[in-house]
Amino acid sequence: SARDTPVAPTRQAVAGGGGAGARHGAWGGRGDCRLQLPVKMRLYLLGLGVLAAGCHLDKLLSDGSGGGAPPHGTGALKAAAATSGSNLPTGYTVTLDSGQSTAIGINDSVTATGLPAGSHRAALGGVPDNCSVRGDNPRTVTVPPNDTAHTTFSVACTAPATQLVFTIPPPSNVTVLSDTFQVEVTAEDDSGKVVPGFIGQVTMAIGNDGSVGKNAHLRGTKIVNLVNGIATFPNLSIDQTGVSYTLQASVPGLPPVSSRAFNVVVVTVP
Repeated sequence: SARDTPVAPTRQAVAGGGGAGARHGAWGGRGDCRLQLPVKMRLYLLGLGVLAAGCHLDKLLSDGSGGGAPPHGTGALKAAAATSGSNLPTGYTVTLDSGQSTAIGINDSVTATGLPAGSHRAALGGVPDNCSVRGDNPRTVTVPPNDTAHTTFSVACTAPATQLVFTIPPPSNVTVLSDTFQVEVTAEDDSGKVVPGFIGQVTMAIGNDGSVGKNAHLRGTKIVNLVNGIATFPNLSIDQTGVSYTLQASVPGLPPVSSRAFNVVVVTVP
């Protein structure tokens, strides 16, 4: 009979709540737009104009609870620190996605839970100048759904930097103006080992002015950032002749250092 035979829903049945749809209990009102049908079927019916304008798309896509589309999966991220060397710090901080920082021991781990699956940014902070992190810091870590991602910040520490040293000094003789020369300075500890984690801007200047008028000028790149504890000045020159010139290098946090003496001479004409 018509009472027992399923009838295709119509716009009128949805809007008015009567007819065959009401008889079978599928369209009992606006709240019943969440038919217990697959999502693809609900979208198909919507495209055909079967469902009334009063039905909300979020209800059509929901599982019947009215909460909208199911959320993406969540996971966890376990960040660890592994520190070796000497003059070790007391601890670090871990920051996830530029949010609040969490304290972590130098050989410890912390876990963040309930993270949306996908890429996240993890950063280890509080690393002192005499320590360096191997690999990227910050780094991108992919959190899988319903699982835990792991990342380890490996940190190597040395004795702190105590001095700047001219590891490439100026040449003994430099030709005035037409001749450029290179020098290099390095941040070292008391034992003479480079400290890669020491950073800063090194400024190069004339120390002892060997010119007659004491008014010589240093030209070229005179401010260089330390990279892995080393700063290289590739193109220096001095505009006046003289004897017993020295250069002076300085960086915040360490005492200035003077180079060995050198002379600036006139170009010899054959």
